[in-house]
Amino acid sequence: MNLADAIRLASQQRLHAPVDEGASVAAPTPTPPPTEDSENIQTVRFEVRLTNQQLYDLLQWMARNLHPVMTLREAAHYLRLRPAELQALAENGEIPAFKVDGKWRFLKNALDEWMLAQRAAEFNLKEEPHVA
Repeated sequence: MNLADAIRLASQQRLHAPVDEGASVAAPTPTPPPTEDSENIQTVRFEVRLTNQQLYDLLQWMARNLHPVMTLREAAHYLRLRPAELQALAENGEIPAFKVDGKWRFLKNALDEWMLAQRAAEFNLKEEPHVA
């Protein structure tokens, strides 16, 4: 879930929950007209007012989901594999991983690149003509 989805979900839950005077979402503020220096840059500004609990929940979610180094369990959940399967891949060197104090760790960016490489390799196999 990305930040936009989290905000959308929170606003949907707010519609179905009792009205809370402490939380509101302001309309987007207009941006000034572009200048010559910023013709390719677009800026969107918006203000979100959150209660302390909503802010705490949002920061907790971000801390859990945006950390670049994942444990075996977190990486297995991210890849939708069983931890034992992921550990076997790591031990065989089939997936980018490293050990810290004897425990497997995975860089999220490295896993993303590995998944793209797997997809590209699969696509290339489908594209090659079979010779009989």
